[in-house]
Amino acid sequence: MSVVSSAPSFHSVRWEPRIYPGDPARTIQVRADIRHDLRGFPDDLIWTVQLCCSELYTNAVLHTVSGAPGGEVARRLWLHRPDTLRLEVADGGWTTARPALPPDRDGSAWLTSEGQRGLLLVNAFAIDWGYDQVLPYSQLNLGLAVWADFRVDPGDVPRGLDHFIFTG
Repeated sequence: MSVVSSAPSFHSVRWEPRIYPGDPARTIQVRADIRHDLRGFPDDLIWTVQLCCSELYTNAVLHTVSGAPGGEVARRLWLHRPDTLRLEVADGGWTTARPALPPDRDGSAWLTSEGQRGLLLVNAFAIDWGYDQVLPYSQLNLGLAVWADFRVDPGDVPRGLDHFIFTG
């Protein structure tokens, strides 16, 4: 007697990384590329990933790439589980800073503070987030990759996605 599963088999999907100059003015292009690369996924997921990617891209530019000639930021997408899409934004900067949620503040302190809201947004929308050193076993500081995972209903994943999607 053989058992036949009717559940479709899962294969991970990786999108070709996109590389951007470390320029805050490129955020518009970063958001447009998310919309293009995730076409077929639900709009609410696309909008959420766009927002979080904008924040992570801007952080990468402001905290690590600024002032570095030719600085770049890389963005990757990866459907690594049937119900989880990972966004990763990696900088090529030289910094000792590590991403962290800002400390608690009262209402008036938030009104006068500048910045430090981006990771709060990512923390609110992602099911998990974190960071890794780009090349963890190196003496060189080649930057950080900040990642965020987003819940996806497996039924909302477009059918027929290849294992690797070229973005160009």
